[in-house]
Amino acid sequence: MSAEAPVVRLAIAQLVAYNAADLDAFCACYHPDVVVLDGDGTVSARGGAAFRDRYAPMFAGGDFGATVDQRVATGPHCVEREQYWRGVDGERVTGEILVRYTERDGTIKTVQFLK
Repeated sequence: MSAEAPVVRLAIAQLVAYNAADLDAFCACYHPDVVVLDGDGTVSARGGAAFRDRYAPMFAGGDFGATVDQRVATGPHCVEREQYWRGVDGERVTGEILVRYTERDGTIKTVQFLK
């Protein structure tokens, strides 16, 4: 799939906003009715307000970021392997996660975190 595919552009844009700690730009990449799923498919947030509330404390605190070293996309779906870091109680926590995005109406409608 072309790097110009809408879901890929959205995945890149939200990662740039995430790394810049720009909550408004980050949230703008997501659908007003966004659904956030855990690895087993359990809904952990639904809707733009809940999504913003989920990320606002982390963005306010700073000291976090991520890189993507692999991306696979087809149709409205994109899966990325992400390396992340966060400051937690003065310590840097790192990890790896797969993130699946599904685009709808020019925004990310569904995001799932697979650990």
